[in-house]
Amino acid sequence: MIANAVVDIWEAEGVCPVQKFEDDLKPFRFPSPSGRFRDGDFLYDYDKDEILARVAPLCVPWHKEKCDNSFAFITTFIGYRWDIANKLVSLPDPKRRKFHERVRQFLDRFDGHPCCLLDVQRIHGSLCHVAFVHVEGRSHLPSLSNFAAKFPPDNDHATRFPPPSVITDLKWWLHTLSIPDVNRHLRPRGIAQDLRIFVDASTSWGIGIVLGDEWAAFQLSMSWKVAGRDICWLETVAIELLVYFLEARKFHDIRLLIHSDNKGTIGALEKGRSRNHHINSSIRRTYAVLLPLFITPQLEYVASAANPADPISRRELGALGKHIFPSFSLPDELQPCFIYEPI
Repeated sequence: MIANAVVDIWEAEGVCPVQKFEDDLKPFRFPSPSGRFRDGDFLYDYDKDEILARVAPLCVPWHKEKCDNSFAFITTFIGYRWDIANKLVSLPDPKRRKFHERVRQFLDRFDGHPCCLLDVQRIHGSLCHVAFVHVEGRSHLPSLSNFAAKFPPDNDHATRFPPPSVITDLKWWLHTLSIPDVNRHLRPRGIAQDLRIFVDASTSWGIGIVLGDEWAAFQLSMSWKVAGRDICWLETVAIELLVYFLEARKFHDIRLLIHSDNKGTIGALEKGRSRNHHINSSIRRTYAVLLPLFITPQLEYVASAANPADPISRRELGALGKHIFPSFSLPDELQPCFIYEPI
């Protein structure tokens, strides 16, 4: 409430915008032709001393170490290091080392030994924070949340052995957090481009993909169905295969509207993870392609009756002249699942 009052007073006094999370405040400023405070080539309406003076009667106990000495283009806020001019966000190096050490200690203590729920929740919460910078790490979190769900809710002292999936994912995090100076680019992708992209899957035949007036189809083999693979997995793989087409066609730095008639797939892709191991693996491969190309998928639900990829997934194929062939090889996990010879 005190922090909210500070923000309200600042905004009434012309200090805006002010970003706030809990008790962490970050005021901004913009050049002003009538400003009284010069900094470099620009004039501003206030500097740090001025904005503090405007709320001085509140006697706010400002944190001496967390506050910036002056307005700066590189600043720390809510645990991240922001490079505003270059549109980058990263982990401050002390925090990177702190989380790296936290993962290392968990592996040292619990690889082959039981842990309690609090141990899992602590490491999971830390890595959820880190995943804002390491977006590809989202798909390395479900093993932890699945493991946490196995603890009895009414016994704080219960212990469990971490399964191999947890250890594997934490080793991935340990390697990832050992690399300094990793930045996430904050590029504006603009509004979503509607290129009439549709995907669909059916367990009766296979996968259909529509790109504008072109189409592709992948027929299922008899070996696709194993435990954990269902229609939601197929619908997720349909988007994965679409992404390989986008990569082959040199798409980059764009927000694309993609239509699917499976809400489970849409939710999993938007979160970047799934509790289902097979779906999570597909999401992981998908984002491994999307992230370096700065392609942002905007998934939109479409009813099956209005989905032009629906008949293709049931072997009602489109015009032969509009058939597109993949110029890529399928991942090893998917090759046994489809009857297809790419050229």
